[in-house]
Amino acid sequence: MPEYKITVNGNTYTVNIGRITDDSVEVTLDGRTYQVAVEAPMKKASKTPVLSRKHEVVNAAEVPDRTSPPGAAMDSGTVVAPLPGLILKLMVREGDTVSEGQPVAIMEAMKMENEIEAPVSGRVIQLMAKEGENVLENAVIMKIGG
Repeated sequence: MPEYKITVNGNTYTVNIGRITDDSVEVTLDGRTYQVAVEAPMKKASKTPVLSRKHEVVNAAEVPDRTSPPGAAMDSGTVVAPLPGLILKLMVREGDTVSEGQPVAIMEAMKMENEIEAPVSGRVIQLMAKEGENVLENAVIMKIGG
């Protein structure tokens, strides 16, 4: 057992510290053993900054539908994301004329760049995604019409 000398009110005592549990210590003082209750030391305030974010709940009715439900029928001019990923580059603008099979966008999915091709020939009617935007699988990227 570790032995300590302590001074209380000018009197010096020899103290042996025995078994320590969560909230008590076995102390031997002048040959007598005591179970002493111990309180946990006060914790110092942490110097590590704490990140606090405001939790914002979005009204689902106000969020535009960016994906098509499973099994939904799409017209032949709808260009969709084959996988979830990041739109790196849109190679066309609204009003541009495209040919079937022409690359219209490049997206990064699963650490690979994928060219997305026009499914039909026609004019780009509407761009639904933006460069730098993350999209889900089957998200509509653009619409091409006759």
